[in-house]
Amino acid sequence: MINKKAMTVCLLLLAALVVTPVMAQQRYSQRQTQKLKGLSNAYTAKYKTQRARAYARALKAKLPLRVVTKDRVIELQGFSRPNGGTPLYFTNFNLNAARTISTDKVQAQLGLTGTGIVLGIWDGGKVRTTHQEFGNRVTQQDNATTLSSHATHVAGTMGAAGVSSNAKGMAPNATIHAYDWNSDLAEMANAASNGLLLSNHSYGFITGWAFSGSGWRWYGDVNISTTEDYRFGFYSDYSKDMDQIAFDAPFYLICKAAGNDRNDNHSGSHQYYNGTSWVNSTAFRKRDGDYDCIGAGGVAKNILTIGAVNDISSGYSQPSDVVQTSFSSWGPTDDGRIKPDLVANGASLFSPDSGSDTDYGNKSGTSMSSPSVTGSLGLLQQHYKNKNGGSFMRAATLKALVIHTADEAGNANGPDYSNGWGLMNTKAAADVITNRNVSSKIEEETLNNNGTYSIQVNATGNEPLVATIVWTDAPGTPTAPALDPTNRMLVNDLDLRLSGNGNTYQPWILNPANPSAAATKGDNDRDNVEKVFIANPGAGTYTITVNHKGALNGGNQAFSIIVTGITTGSSACAVAGGLTTSNLATTSATLNWSAVNGATTYDVRYRAQGSANWATVNGVNGTSTNVSGLVEGTTYEFQVRTNCSNGSSAYSASASFTTGTPASCITAFPYNESFETGLGAWVQSSADDINWTRQSGGTASNSTGPSAANNGSFYMYVEASGSNYPAKTATLISPCFDLSAVSSPTLKFDYHMYGSQVNNLKAEVSTNGSSWAEIFNKSGDQGNSWTTQTIDLNAYKGSNVSVRFTVTTGTGSSGWQSDIAIDHVRVEASTPPLVYCASEGNNSTEEYIGRVQLGSIDNSSNGSNGYTDFTSTSTSLAQGSSNTITITPVWTGTVYNEGYSVWIDFNRDGDFTDAGEQVFTQAATRNTPVSGTINIPTSVTTGSTRMRVSMRYNAIPTSCGTFNYGEVEDYTINIAPSGTATFASQTERFPILLEEVSVSPNPATDVVTVKAQAANNSQVSFTLVSINGRSMMRKVAQANNGEATQQFKVGNLPKGIYLIKVQTKGGQKIQKVVVR
Repeated sequence: MINKKAMTVCLLLLAALVVTPVMAQQRYSQRQTQKLKGLSNAYTAKYKTQRARAYARALKAKLPLRVVTKDRVIELQGFSRPNGGTPLYFTNFNLNAARTISTDKVQAQLGLTGTGIVLGIWDGGKVRTTHQEFGNRVTQQDNATTLSSHATHVAGTMGAAGVSSNAKGMAPNATIHAYDWNSDLAEMANAASNGLLLSNHSYGFITGWAFSGSGWRWYGDVNISTTEDYRFGFYSDYSKDMDQIAFDAPFYLICKAAGNDRNDNHSGSHQYYNGTSWVNSTAFRKRDGDYDCIGAGGVAKNILTIGAVNDISSGYSQPSDVVQTSFSSWGPTDDGRIKPDLVANGASLFSPDSGSDTDYGNKSGTSMSSPSVTGSLGLLQQHYKNKNGGSFMRAATLKALVIHTADEAGNANGPDYSNGWGLMNTKAAADVITNRNVSSKIEEETLNNNGTYSIQVNATGNEPLVATIVWTDAPGTPTAPALDPTNRMLVNDLDLRLSGNGNTYQPWILNPANPSAAATKGDNDRDNVEKVFIANPGAGTYTITVNHKGALNGGNQAFSIIVTGITTGSSACAVAGGLTTSNLATTSATLNWSAVNGATTYDVRYRAQGSANWATVNGVNGTSTNVSGLVEGTTYEFQVRTNCSNGSSAYSASASFTTGTPASCITAFPYNESFETGLGAWVQSSADDINWTRQSGGTASNSTGPSAANNGSFYMYVEASGSNYPAKTATLISPCFDLSAVSSPTLKFDYHMYGSQVNNLKAEVSTNGSSWAEIFNKSGDQGNSWTTQTIDLNAYKGSNVSVRFTVTTGTGSSGWQSDIAIDHVRVEASTPPLVYCASEGNNSTEEYIGRVQLGSIDNSSNGSNGYTDFTSTSTSLAQGSSNTITITPVWTGTVYNEGYSVWIDFNRDGDFTDAGEQVFTQAATRNTPVSGTINIPTSVTTGSTRMRVSMRYNAIPTSCGTFNYGEVEDYTINIAPSGTATFASQTERFPILLEEVSVSPNPATDVVTVKAQAANNSQVSFTLVSINGRSMMRKVAQANNGEATQQFKVGNLPKGIYLIKVQTKGGQKIQKVVVR
């Protein structure tokens, strides 16, 4: 046994030397910190006063203060004007992101995970900090108590660990500080004073048209304009306050969702706020957008405003890959500035949800595009810090970097008012950091009043020469509320120019008077961003100058400049060559390459040909490395990158090799492996951190791991002590199984997860050895005992499959207490479907069950058969919950005494005879209806099972057999995890764009597919409704695997906006679709 007590003491002493994420990420002067603290105090007082007045007005007008649904949070913040105006409600902007903006490449190739970076999130409620994707990395900083699905999803998009690989966030090791949105400005200023670098804000004010459960509402102020909400594009006090915080905290970059207002429209009856109450109207109001439909928060100058585009699953290759979502809000601002700044994926992102610690969901909206950018910015700050002695970039520098490196989007070169400066490209931004002072410049400068900044650069001549400047400008001065005032909000106007080869090159500009026109070159006197782009420069020397117009407010202006397409005279090391392979086997190979002068280490990556995912082996000393865990008979490619003291080369061209082919896959079943004579045909992966260990008896560590095998004498486990923690991974891969002749195959294995710091065990299956699908995931201490797990493999029948088990060891100073073991792995045929005993009343003409109510089940029937199978009707009941069942009998003539009984097959063994499975009885009575309580044990396993409801004349019925008078009905019960949320109806419904209802494609030209999350076997109604409320088509579908799907043919419909109403017994949801 290892003495863990002594080891723990040593580790605790060492922990004092480890750099951990703290808020003091960048030191401000004492004066700056005091100013930010004072700003926070002022905003707190202002917020309290405004909110108190707003609440008084709202209560008098009977306006709701806060409405919470699973889909959206709405909360009153104030009114647009002190007297009159409209109510200002915050709402979140709901409607496969890393690949779209190339963040996956910096995660894999540069090993960036957000370690040491703190990200802030302000949202409409509390993040589920205990979710398995967060570990102990997320803390709620304020007194928010109501869990928010939206906030949890946004936090996961920024920083989910990847326990479920599809949900991995942009910065999976970052620390996240969470706040609700109340008093956001005060909290932001205070957090900035403590050194916060980045924060995400996926919410804003409801503006323009919005649909509520009772109809359409228009949130404009009729005293300013009766046709357009003046707040679109308007630089308000809220915008000014955001700019003030950013100006006083120059390292703090605020990331803001652009909003989802574009294309909202209605004609006909609606409501507007007249200053005292909502009133009906049929007046004409303009459609929201196309242009000028970004709300107050998103028009601030010094923040980064993010729009939403569709997913680019294979990664960006050309501008036409970037397709706008139908909802993302467009600029310009009223003074003509370019907004949004960037775009990112905002369509159907998979991320943690708040229903449980293992809950996930898909959401769309700029609410999702913004956090994918925020998390990616955290990786860029980490990379810059690693390369620059622990220093961070100023916010203007980081903003300039991502604008400079954005991928071109739109119909013409340069910026536009829909995509801003383009699609974020995290990899390109990281490359500029890597190549700083080699082939790029990243500089932070100060321009003095009447001064000029000037440098000379050497253009390579074989790529564009690009220069970008950004400065954090002093806050502008808002005008009085008005429609589209053009007053410039820019305070200090800097000018960027490049000159060379006898020419002077000006920055991109846009014309707000013609917002759809392509960008041109000229003098930009609106934006605090300027970018000069020379597509085909000749090689040679160019001069970059920065000067200014007028007198500089404050006497000087700090600015940041990025330059690429240059050479500084230094060069990174050469690309490796001479790639060969040796020692080829069925599941392993040795990869070789030629030495490069000046190389310190090499990075190697390999993948099955045709796969999009690379496995990496970084920091190799020498010119070869062995890889294992490969799939037999598969062709792979590999590449090598050279690391030198002054930078890294690009990856080399690929070399390919093919692994050997064994005689055949395993075809004899049942298959059993208990590791009694070794690993059998199982192999250890080389794409992980540590190996599994074959063991007999107990493990080497106290208070963790099993004391003996569960089958035979040996088992496999991962020892977490020594250097095997924290968060180290170990993967064990099975041989190939041929499932072509197997009927209903299942995978079974025994697992043991015991220890105070147990982290995670997951199982995955693959049909090609390169892409893996998760089929099992378990985290945390499961007790000191073995557990048998059964997994249905019927989806893979007919295929050759491999299975792999991956363990992640514990974190923290006691992470060694996280040994995880498996034993007795087998592949076999599953048991036949359960067959329940028959039970019925042979005469239901005089009495029968007329109605059953339990949870979301509310089923009425005519009882004509004596037995009815209603197993397509279901409800979800949580472990440990108490639930009321109500049974209503029907008598066709004389009223008789009826007895009742209800059973639930909790252990799913095909009968109702086990203890506790008879959950309700009622002695014979003429009462109607009869009700009782059904208690769900906390120990029952989750999943679907059978419920039987029986009514019998003058006696309590039994679960099986035939009786003379009465009826039997069977239903499906879904046992849900303890604490599963239930949904309360809302008397006031606000506009909702929901994550559990997806519509694609949107816009649509021919067929539109609608998917809705719903309880298994429940009936879901889909109705296509015109913008005037007329039902066009209605269809019904039954939910399977938690989802119901229907399609509508819309090719023959008039072009325009339609609504799709999705309805279950749990409620109604509405989504809009554009038909073109």
